[in-house]
Amino acid sequence: MDTKWNIFLWILYDFANSIVSIVFFLYFAQWVVVDKGISDFYFNLTFTVSALLLLLTVPLTGYLLDKFLRRITGMRYTTFLTVIFYGLCSLLAATNYQIGALIFFTLGLYSYLLSFTFYTPLLNDISKPEKRGLVSGLGITANYLGQFAGLLIALPFSNGSLTIFGSAPRAETLLPSVLIFLLLALPVLIFFKEPKRASEGWHIPSTLKEMFIDTKRLLSFSSVSFFLLAYFLFNDAILTAANNFPIFLEQVWHISDTVKTYLLLGILITSAIGGTLAGFLADRFGHKRTLMFILSGYIIILPLVGYLKNFTLFIITTTVMGLWFGALWAVSRSVMAYVAPKGKHNLAFAYFGLAERASSFIGPIVWGLIVSNLVSMGSERYRIAVFAVTGFIILGLLALSRVHDDRNHSHTIKQSEIIP
Repeated sequence: MDTKWNIFLWILYDFANSIVSIVFFLYFAQWVVVDKGISDFYFNLTFTVSALLLLLTVPLTGYLLDKFLRRITGMRYTTFLTVIFYGLCSLLAATNYQIGALIFFTLGLYSYLLSFTFYTPLLNDISKPEKRGLVSGLGITANYLGQFAGLLIALPFSNGSLTIFGSAPRAETLLPSVLIFLLLALPVLIFFKEPKRASEGWHIPSTLKEMFIDTKRLLSFSSVSFFLLAYFLFNDAILTAANNFPIFLEQVWHISDTVKTYLLLGILITSAIGGTLAGFLADRFGHKRTLMFILSGYIIILPLVGYLKNFTLFIITTTVMGLWFGALWAVSRSVMAYVAPKGKHNLAFAYFGLAERASSFIGPIVWGLIVSNLVSMGSERYRIAVFAVTGFIILGLLALSRVHDDRNHSHTIKQSEIIP
């Protein structure tokens, strides 16, 4: 499977799914909270519910992938479910049914996130170990380029130049992004080549028992368990801040959607650069060392973003932060690739995906409680929320220090690393 064609298709999917992701990230959040008056807490609750759904399904999915299933099949199902749920959300938003739109947004988000259970483990199959950082970085770069394209596509709908339903501009942006995502994802779903597996029967009770045994074995490797804990913690802060960034811009800086779009475009450019650059640096200097440097930078940059009162300095800081944003996802994936035990990559990446989105179980609640209970403080409550979630990055950095260093160890996990 180590072919340029498969690598191209894998990267194309990252480009495609980021289009729908960025449009819903920027416009649906504001349509619900700003335009329709739904509280920040209830909007953030959608991330918590999707995290709970993942918690119930991802471990079994990862186990079945290791034992029976083909990843491309799972990608097909989850991609089409994402299109259906996000499509229904778009139609309901355009017709001003905010509760129904929130429900289908939650289901669409769950399907979208579940697709990465099938997508991300393909990194090990399409790239050699010494090139994983670079290939992961290229995928991240494609992701941010896709977000760049998504913002440009949505811009004429958001400013009212184009309309489909004659509805609110922010609601108008959603459906075009869903349709373009489907169009660009089809080549991957049709042409990606994955070796066929022999069909085996499986019994649900025995399969669940084996899954729990395999999970216990997986987490007995200290580097795996500490990295998953670290990822859960630092991703908690960064993902929560990112999900609420459009609302932060609206409530703190009161800028137009057009200005928000141009600001995000600048961040996406630096994120794309950061993803590729970090992948290259991780291959050269070590994946763990590079990730620890990235997190140390976040401990400084994220509170600075919350503190700054000058908009020009804010723009400069957030644009520079894009380098760290792209770098984080690229290197995190490559670290997971080297700490995962041989033969358990799918299960390990399933828990990696779960750790990524289970962080949406705690972070959004913390953020939502702060901004919902400190209304008397006005926009300052959003700055306080940024400072509060930074603490999770510090804890994540401490947990990451317990993961074995890829510069000094082979990729085969040793017996000494197994937790007794």
